[in-house]
Amino acid sequence: MRIASLSVSLVIALVGSVSAQERADTALDQSWPRFYVAGGLELARVTRFPDPYAQQYGPGVGLSLQAGYVQQSGRLGLRLGLGYFEREREYGTTVYGGFSQFYHVSTARTIAANVDVTYDLTRSRFRPYVIGGLAPYWVSYSTRFDSGWTSHDQDFGIALSPGVGFRFPVRRVELFTEVRTYFFSGASHVFSPLTFGVRF
Repeated sequence: MRIASLSVSLVIALVGSVSAQERADTALDQSWPRFYVAGGLELARVTRFPDPYAQQYGPGVGLSLQAGYVQQSGRLGLRLGLGYFEREREYGTTVYGGFSQFYHVSTARTIAANVDVTYDLTRSRFRPYVIGGLAPYWVSYSTRFDSGWTSHDQDFGIALSPGVGFRFPVRRVELFTEVRTYFFSGASHVFSPLTFGVRF
């Protein structure tokens, strides 16, 4: 009798656990749009140039601010948003050969519109995912040389932006963090922020 009672208790506990997980999955699978806000930081020596040019680049120090909404359906998600990126990078004396013989610093300010697709790798409460998309952007950048000379320019293009991240629910919102690489052209080169955000 004691063994039977214990077996029944275990079955009830298991059913309750499965039901709780199904409710969590259902909460995460809501298909209506959810707004999100996010912010990111970067401190990385990443460039699209090979050695020896890459050795002349200092670390890129930057920040990003993003907002938009995401439509989630099962494991797939569609994210539409706007982002602001600002980064400063130091350059060595021989990056551009005869064009630049002086140490200088370049600052890039970028506004981008993100169109991304996400895919959840699991259906658990803690959900790792992959993300990728396109980001039409406009960038304005300035360069300051140690000789005192400055230059300014701007550009428009479309960046690729693959990445990975994870999200998890906390009460009535979802928190997420992700690492992405934006392959900009021109003076911005490559931007790789670590981003933290909330969906609500």
